[in-house]
Amino acid sequence: MESDFSGNKVKSFLLSFLKSYSGIFFISEPLFGFFLFLITLLNPNMALSGFLCVISAYSFARLLGLKDTFLGLDFYIYNPLLVGLAIGYLFKLNLLTFIFIFSLGILTFLMTYTLSSIFSYYLKLPVLSIPFVIGSFIVYLASIRYSNLFVISLYPHYPVFQLHLPDFLKGFFSSLGAILFSPSVFAGLFIFLALFLYSRILTFLAVIGYFSAIFITGLMTGSFVNTFNDISAFNYILIAMAVGGVFLIPSPKSYLFAILSSIIAVPIVESTKAFWQQFGIPVFALPFNTVTLLIVYTLGLISWEYTTKLYRGTPEKTLDYYLTYLKRFPFSTRTLSLPFSGEWTVWQSFDGEWTHRGPWKYAIDFVISDDKGSTFKGDGNSLTDYYAFGKPVLSPVRGRVIKALDRIKDNPPGQADKENNFGNYVLIYDERGFYVLIAHLKENSLKVKSGDWVEKGSIIGLCGNSGYSPQPHIHIHVQLLSDIGSPTVPFSFAPFIRNEREFVDNGVPLRDERVKPVFADKALKKKLNLLIDMVMKYKVVQNDEEMGDVEFAVKMAPDGTFYLTDGSAKLYFAVFNETFYFLNFEGNKDSYLRYLFISGSKIPLFLEKALFWKDYLPLDLLENGMMTAILRFLASFKHDFYEVKAIYECSGNNSISGKVEYPNGFLSTFIKVDSNFGFKEIKIESNKKRLILRRVEDEKVFINGNGNGSAFFTKSIG
Repeated sequence: MESDFSGNKVKSFLLSFLKSYSGIFFISEPLFGFFLFLITLLNPNMALSGFLCVISAYSFARLLGLKDTFLGLDFYIYNPLLVGLAIGYLFKLNLLTFIFIFSLGILTFLMTYTLSSIFSYYLKLPVLSIPFVIGSFIVYLASIRYSNLFVISLYPHYPVFQLHLPDFLKGFFSSLGAILFSPSVFAGLFIFLALFLYSRILTFLAVIGYFSAIFITGLMTGSFVNTFNDISAFNYILIAMAVGGVFLIPSPKSYLFAILSSIIAVPIVESTKAFWQQFGIPVFALPFNTVTLLIVYTLGLISWEYTTKLYRGTPEKTLDYYLTYLKRFPFSTRTLSLPFSGEWTVWQSFDGEWTHRGPWKYAIDFVISDDKGSTFKGDGNSLTDYYAFGKPVLSPVRGRVIKALDRIKDNPPGQADKENNFGNYVLIYDERGFYVLIAHLKENSLKVKSGDWVEKGSIIGLCGNSGYSPQPHIHIHVQLLSDIGSPTVPFSFAPFIRNEREFVDNGVPLRDERVKPVFADKALKKKLNLLIDMVMKYKVVQNDEEMGDVEFAVKMAPDGTFYLTDGSAKLYFAVFNETFYFLNFEGNKDSYLRYLFISGSKIPLFLEKALFWKDYLPLDLLENGMMTAILRFLASFKHDFYEVKAIYECSGNNSISGKVEYPNGFLSTFIKVDSNFGFKEIKIESNKKRLILRRVEDEKVFINGNGNGSAFFTKSIG
């Protein structure tokens, strides 16, 4: 039987072990973890103790069948690691300490597994390093009773590589090193440089968190010298990094929260020291865990807008993802379809100049206008002169009709009924948790009544001129209460074509814009319906030189999302709003999947020549290096500091040309949808590089079992 500690399994364990080191500083990079591991090797006894504690925790997890769980999340590893470092810092390795390490490794894993489940399920909080704090308290309290352990295993610590620096720098670097039980200036300086290399935001937060809290502590105690010599100040560093760059989206507000959180921790650190030092025990990371979890829980309760939903490994990557996602998908889940067919004109949009004001500002009115901008023919004295009058009105959502009114007479043109503001209307409850009101409908034209279920796109009535309406139009808004006249809330439409040529996957049209709904081309939708195990094979040509072949295979992630992979990277995709999207790229930056994302980040499932649309891409798809580092750091102070904007246009025959502008240049792109499935050709061109991926014939047949023994077959032919 193959051993777990061989080949790829050993590599997987070691990578997870190194990522646990980097995870202590909220970074998901094995190389950064390796730098930190080297620091702990300054005390080999301590480094080995940490490793042995992780091994004991992993062995127990493997015994329980949880080895993949253990390796999958860094907090399962860094909590036993920190406990092991604490033991190794206090005692030298021998039989007695090995027993101690082995038992505490198992105990720490059990606490981590249990507490992480409780915190996640009941509080929606991370476990952070609470198991380490509890485990370390147990180590120190229990060791007081083990006189033989003290006699045999205690050993002196000698300073290594002393550097002569001002007190405030010595204090900062020593506190930074203390996070890894290496409270020396040299260790802290090494950590600082490595941290700066991987995250300027975390480095900045470490500095402002430490010095803001130290300033308050110095004022309170009256001695800055003693304050700088207190290595328990590492709590302020961790708090600032966690709050300002990890659990909150980096911004001026998050930096303010980081400073305030560090200051809040000052009395907690001092009171914890006063209590635990009676037993000769340091404060460990108890203040860090306490303050961070309180802040995160409170901000979660109020659904603070800048709370991090998905941490990407560094604050810079998280910020880039957040800003890109915000620009790509800026609207809420209250998405409607346009309540008509054909092209209509926006007469009044959100916060309009006439009636869409105050609590009722989130509403849109639509009329039909001709090429001259007129909404009627002839002299407009009759309702039938108006292009919109009597036109079908469609349900913008699927849901239950809650209220409907059909008896209000239509006003003559130019007059309005002030007593019946909305005139004839239909109020529909959408199961997503809101109500949609469609108003000013024609008298006796409703096709639905209260209690009816309606599907999106079904006819609910005809456009009229009832209520406070001087000319025939459709009024639509969204509200959270069932009472007619309730305050309105933001919503959007998806998808539509604006001003004849621009495709908008989700948006709010503005006054005087002409809009019409979009319906997916079934043939195109089928071609971009990429199924599990489909394979697309390409020949790669760069600057007219063949570079070999590459294959992209469709896979499904455990959470049910789909992605393309070439073995070194993953490109996630999805279809919604009648649009095919590439959502997220992760993995090897040299993967050709990156160019697929750039050339076709958003593709309408309705293509006609000259149709164009806009999109925004993550910066790290195009830039890597010092420029990216600078831009991301500056963007944390001003979120619109940079953008990567793409404009695509359908050039006919399911072909799409694009231009991508980014801070350091621009790219020309081309992508063509294959006649069978997927993509036929991808091109990327800059002033330095021309890359082409051409689909090649591949008679591969894939099989997808459906669980009952049958299967279906599809040829992957370019």
